[in-house]
Amino acid sequence: MFNFIFMKMINSVAFICLLLSCFSNKIEHTNTISEKKEASFYSCELIEKEFVNKIGKSNGVKELYLRCSVQDYFIKICESNVTAEQLKKHLNRGIKVEIEIKNGSWDICEYTLEQQQSRIGEYIVVSKIID
Repeated sequence: MFNFIFMKMINSVAFICLLLSCFSNKIEHTNTISEKKEASFYSCELIEKEFVNKIGKSNGVKELYLRCSVQDYFIKICESNVTAEQLKKHLNRGIKVEIEIKNGSWDICEYTLEQQQSRIGEYIVVSKIID
């Protein structure tokens, strides 16, 4: 009798573990899909902003941003398919681009070998400029 109850309990625990692992895989898969945003076409203004560090000091470096509606998005050049020079031809004017909005580190690129601090948040990757 004890063996029968023990075996039923083991089977129940195994079944619950199996259900939980299936459920957690579904949640993980759903989050991955919702976090990935499809590339889209936008008409925005290309602007430059001066980089200001955490203590409010500027070092004279200017970075490219897309001003879309009321929000400015940092353009991460190292992940983009276009160069800063190609973009700068449209500086302070409207530009139509194919972009992908991502969330993550702004300052860290694949080729960066050393550990560094980075700004984190939404940024834009430009796939191509639409003429």
